[in-house]
Amino acid sequence: MKKFALFLAIALLLTLPGCGSETGLLAGVTASERGEAADAAELAADFTMELFNAAYEGGDALISPVSVLAALAMAEAGAEGETLSQMEEAFGVDAETMRLALSAYMSSVAGTEAKTANAIWFRDDGSFAPNEDFLADCASFAGAEVFADEFTGALAGRINGWISEHTDGMVKDVLDEIDPDAVMYLVNALAFEADWAAQYSEQQIRPGAFHAEGGELEAELMYSEENVYLEGEGFTGFMKPYKGGRYAFAALLPDEDGSLEAMLGSLTGEKLAAALEGAEHTAVETATPKFACESSFELSDALKALGMTDAFDGALADFGGMGESAQGNVFINRVLHKTFIEADGLGTRAGAATVVEMNEESAMIVEDVKRVFLDRPFAYMIVDTQYNVPLFFGVVTGEGF
Repeated sequence: MKKFALFLAIALLLTLPGCGSETGLLAGVTASERGEAADAAELAADFTMELFNAAYEGGDALISPVSVLAALAMAEAGAEGETLSQMEEAFGVDAETMRLALSAYMSSVAGTEAKTANAIWFRDDGSFAPNEDFLADCASFAGAEVFADEFTGALAGRINGWISEHTDGMVKDVLDEIDPDAVMYLVNALAFEADWAAQYSEQQIRPGAFHAEGGELEAELMYSEENVYLEGEGFTGFMKPYKGGRYAFAALLPDEDGSLEAMLGSLTGEKLAAALEGAEHTAVETATPKFACESSFELSDALKALGMTDAFDGALADFGGMGESAQGNVFINRVLHKTFIEADGLGTRAGAATVVEMNEESAMIVEDVKRVFLDRPFAYMIVDTQYNVPLFFGVVTGEGF
């Protein structure tokens, strides 16, 4: 009964980000200072391409760099020494700048078509003592809910239920089981749902061919004329806005003599940002297939490839700022990431969740009309056009038809 009371007290204390209480584990927590939301744009663009290229193994795939960064930022808040240095190097920015930028950005999306939430669960059996300053920091900059709980098999269902609730049911069953050595779970959920600013009519949706690597596939192609054209080294593309104007679907189609793999290999965060910033307002004839995709990744190897190695090593990891375990050193065991997207004539629904498992050791009139038909493998993003932040980045190869 005592454990349930603690669980409830902490949950209620942090239901509203930045709210404090006169008593309780996180008494007096207030919202952190915020940096500039625009600082998150360069950070997200660089991390998007580095992470996707490190994790991608072919086929249809989708990641949410914003979701991954939000979950890892909480882990970084408890990192020290070389572990912290490696995480800062992997993210391309110091921890303080990252926290301030993410705090500002998460605040800026409140009330829009995108919504994000963070939570922490820690083991409450006396074997692990979380650092109260760490919990307060995550509550302050990330608005994280904090739960003390028994780490039994039933906890996986509760965490998955929280994720499903905060992604409007789009992302389910992220956590398969509770590792017996786990002491903390750091979780982010991100949901996006918006109608196109100009929805497709029945006359604009027709059967067509999608030229996949393995042969021609039948697809339902949605035709329209857009007015934002993208171009970069090895690709052309377009942007189609969602209702409200802040968010847009951005498509990147490899050049005829190129390939999706070659485009992804050469696409850096700098090139991605340049293409978005250099968008040309001109007429673009477009064709986009209806598609759906669900992806699951375990990102440990991809993050190690970015230089974040000590964090996953039970002997070398330094998360001393996170708390103390009576059983051994605390390290990151897994980083689970699951996404979902569905794009049709009405709009787009997309969701993402990231779980970091901490273990103890043991229309315009122009003459030149562009044309971008997505009838072969392509990449795409859901972009926050106010800051050019990619909420989602994925590829379509034809598996989702």
